[in-house]
Order: sequence, then structure tokens, then C-alpha cells
Amino acid sequence: MKKLFFLSLIVMNVFTIYSQTKGVIFDDNNLPINQVNIYLSDQNILLYSNEKGEFISESDIPNNSYINFYKNGYSTKVIRYVSNMSLDIILNKLHISLDEVGISRSYNKLGNSMLTSVEKKSVSDIFSYSTSMIESISHASGVDVISSGTGIQKLVVRGLSGMRVVTYLNGMKIENQQWANDHGIGFTDLGLYEIELIKGSSALQYGGEAIGGVLYFKDNPFVISKSISGYLNSKFNNSNFLFSNQFGLKWSINNLYINLYGQYSLASDYRLPNNSYLFNSRYRNTAIKFSIAKRKKNQQNIFRYQYNGDEIGIPAHTHKDLNNVNIDDITNSNIDLIDDYKVTRPTQFIDNHLLVYENNYFFNNSKLSFHFGHFINNLKEFEKWTIPAFDMQLSNSQLRTSLRTHYNSFTLNFGAIAGVMKNKNSISERLIPDATNNEMGFYSTIDFEKKKIGFNTGLRIDFKHINSNEQNYDNSFLALSSSAGMYFNPENYILKLIYSGSFRSPHFSELFSNGMHHGTNRYEIGNAKLKLEKGHQIDLKYQWSNQHFGLVVNPFTHNILDFISINPTDSLFQNSYKIFKYSQYKEVNFSGIEMNFHYHPHSLHNLHFEQSYSFIKTKNLDNNQALALTPSNKIKTGVKLNFGEYNLGFKFKSFAIFHLYSLKQKNVVVNEEETDAYNVIDLALNLELYNRISMVLGLNNLLNEIYVPHLSRVKDVGGGIPNPGRSFSVNINYKF
Repeated sequence: MKKLFFLSLIVMNVFTIYSQTKGVIFDDNNLPINQVNIYLSDQNILLYSNEKGEFISESDIPNNSYINFYKNGYSTKVIRYVSNMSLDIILNKLHISLDEVGISRSYNKLGNSMLTSVEKKSVSDIFSYSTSMIESISHASGVDVISSGTGIQKLVVRGLSGMRVVTYLNGMKIENQQWANDHGIGFTDLGLYEIELIKGSSALQYGGEAIGGVLYFKDNPFVISKSISGYLNSKFNNSNFLFSNQFGLKWSINNLYINLYGQYSLASDYRLPNNSYLFNSRYRNTAIKFSIAKRKKNQQNIFRYQYNGDEIGIPAHTHKDLNNVNIDDITNSNIDLIDDYKVTRPTQFIDNHLLVYENNYFFNNSKLSFHFGHFINNLKEFEKWTIPAFDMQLSNSQLRTSLRTHYNSFTLNFGAIAGVMKNKNSISERLIPDATNNEMGFYSTIDFEKKKIGFNTGLRIDFKHINSNEQNYDNSFLALSSSAGMYFNPENYILKLIYSGSFRSPHFSELFSNGMHHGTNRYEIGNAKLKLEKGHQIDLKYQWSNQHFGLVVNPFTHNILDFISINPTDSLFQNSYKIFKYSQYKEVNFSGIEMNFHYHPHSLHNLHFEQSYSFIKTKNLDNNQALALTPSNKIKTGVKLNFGEYNLGFKFKSFAIFHLYSLKQKNVVVNEEETDAYNVIDLALNLELYNRISMVLGLNNLLNEIYVPHLSRVKDVGGGIPNPGRSFSVNINYKF
């Protein structure tokens, strides 16, 4: 492998092709459009049109590669480039942005958006309403977040989370101890460009074990810039006195591209609506990211490295029975806390390293890719400062190869994946034993598109072998996943029907856990007899739009057989902590409907109104009861006003209001508390101070609402610890 790696690096530098590809972009009045994004998605390179609408690529664009043309206020156009074709592109002026309602055609890492239900969010828009990347993603319908207010946050897709929602960063599967709600995704928004989401398991090329969905994070593209360009960014939030600083640098010469990023963040305990503080909700983050690419007409090599280090407090961990904890004991730093809690401060220390090498070849009608990734997650949890409660390293190495080829109206994808994941403990006390997971997978998909119709189908085979000498466990799992979908697209609406069948093998934690998990304040016991989970999902999606309106209606149903769950028992550990055990239900069902409505008034083209509804119902068919931690139904409303050129020495760009109404959650299981309905209103003002300096001013939880989300990790402590109260945030960005 090492010899092959260095040989490819030598070969790629032998020849450099300096030919160019040019184009011009016009609107429907034949006027040139400035600053259009021209995204060469297969090469992760971004170009911009100039004042004359012209753009130039340093090298010829590979045959049959995809190009995305997009700019706010205009239609999005995606083409599959054929050698010597004209790149004079027309983008229609719009009153409503079609990609906001998902009707526009685009090619994504997770597949063709017309054939799958890929939802995308630009990271540049993340802070329109929210102070964090995860919160921003959770504004999508059917998406929720598990958190303790700040710090650790985890996404929930249609009621499913953890290992059922597979996370990828630049093509590498991120494990990051996904089995626990007190472990985040392992990286920040640093250097990220775009986020893709599929709800369900229809993305077979990345969807092994993705019963709940797939999240794909993409780094900023490389840009053509003879001089160094970049940005400086600073954020502040007074709720937890968050200070976060980032920088980014980009440079290119002779088809060599370099991106470099860095970040440091520090936050204190967050303030509750009653002006007390949740003690030990503080955190610290350090991150660096580096990527380099070498490009020729028919070949591209990319090397990436990323480090993310976190120091995260474990709030509500009190060294005693949580049932006897008064909320004042853990929400007021000015009093003497229980035992030595104030001194010891239970804490997680997490180090993540990601190494990725990618080699792409373009020839005839095909693209051949080789992708190698290595991810290391070091996790230490301290109950007291001196001795770690456990110290684990999870490593994951993955080799992936894929082939995409086109034949008339068909697109064929083939791929193979091989990987090794290991869990290793550094101390004698352990929650999860040393264990190894060897895996191999193969997939094939076929897409067909012809005028107003299209369909796709695919199969995937996964083989896994799990071994733990400590547990005397040696077992193999064989899984066959499938998907099929079709769409009908006459004029201004589209109708999609998608079926997916998926399998998920049990994780180390579900099989072998046996110990105190301090991050969740419970003793956890695994089950070595667990079998494969089997999911069957049907999605029906209707999307319609005209110049001023957009509508999406998406009912779904999802049956999961042999559903793995962790449940409380009647027993206590050390007479303080509840004992939880993993088990399997024969069959559970997740069903619901997601709706999105968008409106641009005819007389106020700069005003955009959107509203989403997400309703979900869960049922354990073994006992006809709901499942624990079912997200509450929600109504999300956003109003955004673009000011255009209106300015007073500085330019007002936009003003946004976001309202979340969460309904009361009454569908709970035994020993699970109901949660009340609540309203949260956030405001954001986007300003351009100078040509290169922009600012976003935010006001979060405007009404200082006292609320406890149903998925909060600390909702059962002391009668329920609420989320942060009213706060303001400042986000300043300088480009150079």
C-alpha cells in the first residue's frame, strides 16, 4: 500500500497539462452574471465568473464529469460535461430559490438528487439562525438534536441516531464512539463547505448499516488563486462566553492546490433562563486541517489531514444517585457542590486524527476512484482528575474503490470497500473490551433518466467478522441491502417513490459493554446474543413550485426487525446508578410525515417565508407501546428579508427570524418523563461592514423561554435542566 501511494505521487508530477476550458454565463435577458459559483464536483474545485460572466478552468475539464452552476436568486444548472461542448450557460432569474424546496437537479456525493432524496445545506448559511453547525442542520424537517445545551450535540434523523445515522467526512466513515449520546460527531464546521443528508438507507455506496440515514460532510473546494487568499473568523456568545477563532488559507499554482485551516474555541458553563449556570457544561476545542491536490486533465490526487481535540465537561455527573439530586446542586457554581464534584469536574478528553488519500482517474465515459482513509479516536473519561475512568482508542482504516460509467441514459456505479476497526483499552478498567471488526462490502447501482422520468436500483453486500478474545466472542454477519426508486417530473412538480432495505450488525458496545458509563450516569451491560437489525423503509415525496410558492410533502414508514435497544432495569449499581441492558425487539415501526412550505410574495421579492412540519410516531409491535426517546412533533418557521443594496455607510444584507414550536411529548414508555410544549424564537441580522468584512448579529431564545427538549441528556436530572436562556451572539468574518 505504501509503495503504491508514493508511486502514484511520483507519477502525478511527471506531466502537467496547461490547456484551458472557458465559458460564459448569462441571465435570461442575455446579460452577463458576475460571481456565479462554478463547482467542478468530481474534482472539488470551485471557479467564479467575472464581471463579463466569463470563467476559465486551468486545465481541461474531464469528459463526463459534473459541473454545478449556481448563485442565489438564479436557477441552478447541472451539466454532465462532454469534450468540446459549449459552456455558454443561461441561468434564469428566480423569485423563489428552487433548491430550497429540493426541486432543482444536482449531482451530489450521495447521488443524483432527482433519483434520491438528498438534502443539502451550505455551511456559509449555517449561522443564519444558529450558533452551531449541528443546531443549523436540525432546522431541517425530520431532524432533531440530542444535547445538554451546548458542547456535545448529536443529530437524530426520523427518531434514529448514533450508529444508525452513518457520518462521512470527505469519503471517510467517522466512527468516533458513535454508540453513545454523550459523544459528538468529532469535528467542527472548520473548513467545511457543504453538508448532504439522506433520510433512510437509499445511499448504497455509503449506506452500509445506515438504517437511519447518511450525513456526508464536504470540505471547502480548492480554488484557482495565484496569490494567497483566505479568511479570519471570530465568534462570541454570551450564554456560555464562547470565544471561537478560525483562519483559512487557500493558494494554487500550476494545477497544485493547497488549503490550510485552524481553530481554537473556549466556552464556560452555560447560563439557564433563571440566570444560574449548569456547572461543568464548559468545553475547549482545538482543530487544524490541511489538504493538497494535484490536478491534470484526466487525473487528480488529493491528500488530507485533520486533527480535532476536545476537552468537554460532563454536566450533571454528581458521584451519587441522580434521583436524589437537587437541581441547585448542579446549576449554581457559587455554592458548595456535592462531595468533591466542584474540584474533580468529570471530563471527557477526545483526540481525533483523520488521514485521507484519494486518487481519481477520468477516461472515456467513466471515473475510477481509489480512496484510503485512516481515523483514530482517543477517548478518556475522568470521574476524577487524577485517574481516568476509562481510556480507549478506536481506530478505523478503510480502502474504497469505485467506478462510475455512463451509457446513453444510464449511469452505472460499482464499488468495493474493505476496512478494519479496532477498540483498544489502555487501562485495566474498561467499559468496552478490546475487540476487532473486519469488514468487506460490494455494491452496484443503476440510474436511468429520460426526459421526465427516471429510476434507480441497487444492491449491496456486506460481510463483517467481529472478534474479542477477552469476551471469547468470534462471530460473522452477512447482510444484503437494496434500494429502488423512481420519479416523474412534468414541468413544475416531481413525484418520487423510494424503497430501501438495510441491515445493521451489532456494535462492540451493544455486544460487550460491562461497566460504569460516567457520561450517561448509568451502568451498561451488553448482549453477546444480538442479531442483525433489518430495516424496510418506503418514502413517497411530492414537490411542487412556481415563481412564488414551493411545497414538499413527504410521508414515510419504516419497519425495523430485531431492533437493538438499551433499556433500564430495576437493579442499581452501588446502590446509586441504574443498570441498563441491551436487548432486541422483534419489530418496531417509525412512521410520519414531513412537510415544507416556501413563499415569496409577488410584491416583495426580497422576502422569503418558509415553514416545515415534522410528525413522527413510533411503536414497539412487541407490546404496542411507543419507543423511548421519540422526538416530539415540531413546527419550524423562518422569515428572511434580503435588503439588497440598502445601506447606511454599511450594507444591510438580510434579517432573519426563526421560530420553533415543539409540541408536548406524551408518547413515552414506563419510567420516561413527559415533556411540555415550548416556543423558541431566534433573530439574526447579516451586515456587510466593508467590502471584505461581514458580520452576523444573533439573538437566541428571544423570550427567555424555560424549556427542556425531550431528547436532552439532562432532562431527567433534578426535575429537568433547561436549555440556555436568552443570549446574543456576534460572528465577524474578514476575507482577503
